[in-house]
Amino acid sequence: MERRNHPTLSAATLLFVYFAAMAAGMVELSLAAGYLTGAGSVTPGLAVAGAATLTGGLAFLAWSLWGLHRNTLVFPRYSIPALALAAVAHVAVMAAGITTQRSLDVSHFAALGLTLMALAGAGWLRRQHKTNDGGAHGQPRTGRLLAAAFGAAVVVASVATPGLAASMAGQHAVPHGEHGQAPSGENGQGSNPALVPGHHH
Repeated sequence: MERRNHPTLSAATLLFVYFAAMAAGMVELSLAAGYLTGAGSVTPGLAVAGAATLTGGLAFLAWSLWGLHRNTLVFPRYSIPALALAAVAHVAVMAAGITTQRSLDVSHFAALGLTLMALAGAGWLRRQHKTNDGGAHGQPRTGRLLAAAFGAAVVVASVATPGLAASMAGQHAVPHGEHGQAPSGENGQGSNPALVPGHHH
């Protein structure tokens, strides 16, 4: 029985893979910031972890951007094992309890989920390419592809957002409602003397 090509599904899966990889790269960079510039002294173990996550984050971003530019699964022979290795590394870090910061564990869990998403999609695409060119000879349907891309972005963002928020950068970010506001003093009175209780002209 001849296999049918699915160009729309293949194109949507490709977007999902690179969206997940890009988000994983951003979470990896936030982890690196937490390891290298977090509170307290940076031990040799944390320095190694920070360098590894920094390298991984940059690699994720570069791979996803290059793949989106080429509109194909690039370097599958190396990227799929690398994704699997990154997933194992996150599991090992969480199991070993290398970090004492619970927030970093949340970020590691988010990075693990995103990495597994990219790994599953990349594995499926490679299998399709080996069997029937992954639908390369057809044209994806634009409407369905846009809907699939939107869905993929929502799924990826739902995993990446908690991971980024739990990172050091996320914890020190200024809430949106506080942008442009003057620093407030005690009881929210601000620095205006006229608003300080007991002050009279």
